[in-house]
Amino acid sequence: MKVLEFNGKPVKGLGVEEQFHGMSEEDLKRPGAAFLVWLTRTASSRSQKMHQMASALGVTYGYLIQLKKGIRETPRISADVVQAAARYLGCPPIFVKMAAGQVTAQDFYVPKDKMENDVNTAIAYMAGDPNYLYMLPPDLDKLPQDVKAALVLLYQDATGKNLLSSKHDWPRIAGMIREMLEVELAPRIVSSRKASK
Repeated sequence: MKVLEFNGKPVKGLGVEEQFHGMSEEDLKRPGAAFLVWLTRTASSRSQKMHQMASALGVTYGYLIQLKKGIRETPRISADVVQAAARYLGCPPIFVKMAAGQVTAQDFYVPKDKMENDVNTAIAYMAGDPNYLYMLPPDLDKLPQDVKAALVLLYQDATGKNLLSSKHDWPRIAGMIREMLEVELAPRIVSSRKASK
């Protein structure tokens, strides 16, 4: 019996002939399938039918079927559905976005070309340091990028200089983003006076 796989890993105890919470092998290969699996497992653990789960999410049963079959794209679910799913699953909305395929692990990393540029700039700086120049291997430019990055990290540890992250103060940036998200965009009344008669 061929084993049903999800994200390249076998789903224990289920064959291809069987469906995983109503999802076929083809359904499980679609982007955002993890979101639907998570929802259906949660509904199943609560002994809820799919239409009950749909109601809790503020969508129709037909909408969920369209997501499952790829008629609607799971990575394109609306912000309202994300929020409702987060409440239903009891998790932060970012986890829902990751499961749905709206946000990927790559989104948490500096773009590759930017990181390569920063590493190369740091290597050029190191090559100009007479105290460490003799320690650098020959043909430094031909080394793989990950080896260069490791050399930069070793140099940073040895000298206390911060060549890679000096341009990116991530805690400060995260704080700024948090502050932006907490800004109340709706107008509010600061003071009100009742008109005198």
